[in-house]
Amino acid sequence: MKYNISKLSNYHDLDVDVIEIENSNNYKIKFYTLGGYMHEVHIPKFDDPSQTEDVLLGYDNFEDVLESKDYFNSIIGRVCNRIGNSKFTLNNKEYNLFSNTPPDHLHGGKEGFNKKIWKIEDIQNEKDFVRCTLSYLSKNMEENYPGNLECKVVYELNNNNEILITIYATSDSDTIVNMTNHNYWNFHGHDSCYQDITKHSLKINSNIVCETNHRSIPTGKLIDVKGTKFDLNDYFMIDKNFLDDGGIDNHYSLQDIPRNVSIASVFSNITGMGAEYSTNQPGIQFYSGNMMQNNYNGKYNKNYGLQHGLCLETQNFPDAINQENFPSPILRKGENYKSFTKIKLRNNFL
Repeated sequence: MKYNISKLSNYHDLDVDVIEIENSNNYKIKFYTLGGYMHEVHIPKFDDPSQTEDVLLGYDNFEDVLESKDYFNSIIGRVCNRIGNSKFTLNNKEYNLFSNTPPDHLHGGKEGFNKKIWKIEDIQNEKDFVRCTLSYLSKNMEENYPGNLECKVVYELNNNNEILITIYATSDSDTIVNMTNHNYWNFHGHDSCYQDITKHSLKINSNIVCETNHRSIPTGKLIDVKGTKFDLNDYFMIDKNFLDDGGIDNHYSLQDIPRNVSIASVFSNITGMGAEYSTNQPGIQFYSGNMMQNNYNGKYNKNYGLQHGLCLETQNFPDAINQENFPSPILRKGENYKSFTKIKLRNNFL
């Protein structure tokens, strides 16, 4: 195992650092202290492990990272996903939030955690893993959320070829919290096999999905996926018809799934590269890139387009603060919030 830290740039008079970690099997990750943005994830080729494919979308230019409105590969908070009508009530007080997808609030507001500079708190370099801890203090009423929220995000790469993402938070007053990682995957890689996400196979071990309205706000109703396009309990290969039909941007319930098993997996039918997910969170949002733009200046001179990336976002239910039957996102004063996600990288799905 080895790692390196270097300075990338400056933002709001604060240094932006890059952390690179490589394990003994030639798996590599690279991320920034800006928003915990994960810039690269490299998986070695099955036939030639000395060569790797970068399977994350992203930007070569730091300025594009700053200007991006797609939340590429970052930590999302204080509350990820949507809050209907940009408001909630806590302890009999109403809080009005910034409507960045009017009339609703998305992914933390005008300037969420993905645009904040996180501090490197600690680096552990052990025989079988490297673990980096980032911290950020979200001050009381930042984006109009109550409470001084002390946050820590721990990124780990180990010799089991796993990325572990653990998020901690505690507040000095009652607040709401729901944080996630927003990686945009394309397991075809960036070399000659690069294309949109067709020919990816996906499985999500869930029988329940949140029904949403035309603004993607949950209605509060949980629906059975059986007999619908949301049924991904068996591997489904994404094709053009699926994408032309709008794909999926919905939240799957994991409440009845054991926490020590794989809850989702995805792989490329071209490269055989992919990942398996497990988490302690009550749900996962599957997003098939339906709202991506038609032209991005991506890495390696690739022009990303509509549905060129997919996201698996482990989290609490969206708009949970406004839905009585959803798991509560309330973090009481002095309590500890913890979100854990394991992403097992593989190059041998085929």
